[in-house]
Amino acid sequence: MMKTVLITGTSSGIGEAAAQYFLKRGWRVCATARRLESLGAWSRMADVIPLSLDVTSSDSVRAAVMESVRIAGRLDVLVNNAGIGLAGPLEAIPIDEIERHFQTNVFGSIRMIQEVLPIFRKQKQGVVVNVSSVSGRFGVPFLSPYCAGKFALEGLSESLYYELLPFNIRVKLIEPGGIKTSFTQKFAQHDAYQPNLGSVETRMKQASGPESALPGPESVAEVIFKASIDGSKRLRYPVKTQGASILQRLLPEQQWRAILGKSLGIAKRVSDA
Repeated sequence: MMKTVLITGTSSGIGEAAAQYFLKRGWRVCATARRLESLGAWSRMADVIPLSLDVTSSDSVRAAVMESVRIAGRLDVLVNNAGIGLAGPLEAIPIDEIERHFQTNVFGSIRMIQEVLPIFRKQKQGVVVNVSSVSGRFGVPFLSPYCAGKFALEGLSESLYYELLPFNIRVKLIEPGGIKTSFTQKFAQHDAYQPNLGSVETRMKQASGPESALPGPESVAEVIFKASIDGSKRLRYPVKTQGASILQRLLPEQQWRAILGKSLGIAKRVSDA
């Protein structure tokens, strides 16, 4: 029987690349987006099930999962990829924006997992792939909401890893480093945090811009696919991190923080605005 993967957030970036990667390898893909018209021409292929899905709505999640199983007959892999960016000084970010961020990046994944687990348990197999980030392993200045969400996803996944082993359900964490995609961070502004804020924002925009030398989302899609099929009990899969997560674990804390700060142009003193 043809295997089926359900991927959230397939309108662009990593989600779109992953959907096409699975398709090319003979899988049926349940491709989801809040607006179906945002999906590319590839979504009209015979083995694609396009589904409207808002991960912040329990009713929408339930309907999408039920429709996936009704059409495909089974579900082998869930890829939690949908996410939004949020950056800037924590002081400058309204609490409702942080709540919205967590509803998508954290609770959205939880809703999806809770909905597919009964299906996986009945099948006595399944794979949950959570797309995290290298920013889920260490904090980055002016990315506190984003890092907090990815830290939460890391802890959630590691706990589930043990919970789901008896049911032959594997949990995988994908941890991309710098990737060139259309994903953008919304930067809140506050004069008191200059020039550090401007330095970090500039570096991040340059890294993801059209002239960036960073790899595209296809490199992450390949790792997502390999993690989905490798059959191992491995949990974490770094992608193009330039060894950052290894350095963070091996170096003394003070040395690591000095390296990270320097790489982002962080000055020891900022203005008193």
